[in-house]
Amino acid sequence: MRILQVSDSYPPATGGLERTVQLLARELAHRDHRVDVATLSYPDTPAQESEGPVTVHRLDGWSRHLRRLSADPGHHFHPTAPDPLLVRRLQALVDELHPEVVHAHGWILHSCLGLRLPPGSALVVTLHDYSLVCAKKTMIRHGELDRRCPGRSLRGCLSCASGYYGPVKGVPLVLGLAQAHHRLDRVALFLPISSAVARACLQGVSPDRVAVVPSFVSDDVAAGARAGPRPDFLPDGEFVLFVGALGEHKGVGLLAEAHRRMTTSAPLVVIGARRADSPALYGDPRHPLVLRDGVPHREIMAAFAAAAVVAVPSRWPEPQGLVAVEAMASGVPVVASEVGGLAELVLPGETGLLVRPGDAGALAGALDQLLGDPALRSRMGTAAKARAVDFTAASIVPRVIEAYHRARVTTAA
Repeated sequence: MRILQVSDSYPPATGGLERTVQLLARELAHRDHRVDVATLSYPDTPAQESEGPVTVHRLDGWSRHLRRLSADPGHHFHPTAPDPLLVRRLQALVDELHPEVVHAHGWILHSCLGLRLPPGSALVVTLHDYSLVCAKKTMIRHGELDRRCPGRSLRGCLSCASGYYGPVKGVPLVLGLAQAHHRLDRVALFLPISSAVARACLQGVSPDRVAVVPSFVSDDVAAGARAGPRPDFLPDGEFVLFVGALGEHKGVGLLAEAHRRMTTSAPLVVIGARRADSPALYGDPRHPLVLRDGVPHREIMAAFAAAAVVAVPSRWPEPQGLVAVEAMASGVPVVASEVGGLAELVLPGETGLLVRPGDAGALAGALDQLLGDPALRSRMGTAAKARAVDFTAASIVPRVIEAYHRARVTTAA
């Protein structure tokens, strides 16, 4: 099958979406599909290059002028409306490659909606977050963590997005999403990564046009966790591990508070990049806290393997939670917030425990429970490792390919 992956950004840009699209492209190519990737340009990278069997095309559009509005200057900022110049360049690529499937990731979908596809070709889109209906992509209204937005309204969304981005950026994003809603019938199949994303983004869409297909990790991720040496920065003995952005949406400040409340004396290891909104993080003599940034992924996986418990205390409705998948693949139980896709991923009492989001006392109690019961941790760790197999390439990529065939049949009909 000829497949064109279209993504807002792609490595060397860093982020979960970028890694996910790259892994999908490689796995599809290894299954003998012809795979090309179209993405927005990135500083100091060629317009076209080969990554083994995958060809990457980096395209410029008028939206390149919006780079200065992006929180990360290394990423292009694609708006929630078509970029006419980018549409023309994507169209030229489609005319050259004749893909049977165009698979969009991110807001670049809005440029893909203007494409003329070859007969029998289908447009599919993976929903990695809530960006189909929420300009902030989070379904968190006015910064009210632990409370999910009840749904979009033009007035409410304009106020919320303007408060977050400022009106110059927020208002066009909201208006673009409102206008795009009327063009989504051009999508043959939506692939939300969890039922939580499907419920939030696809109300009123026929179930025939929806297939939940989770994000996945490589098949050898568990082996990588056990193969590496124990990182030097880890404390001796048992410890609780957090990996992720050091923002309060991820609950890292809440976790630090819960850690200080624990009756069990175990260090907390926090791995992640600081942000402008990162809270102050500190432990106490009985509950030391170790903070590390810039840790390579192989060392993160080794840290998972060494941890007693991994905490994923998110305070926003995580669309899925690949940190939890990697932890479970390492054979470690997870304590997570009962919110978003995490509530579907972690099986309470089997692979870990779920707690109310934003509840430091409940989080402390769950961590104490697992740290105080090695036999329970062992049982949950074994079950977690088995559960994680359902979120590896071997399990998920065939579902993606099946979705492609289903979309093409839908388009032909």
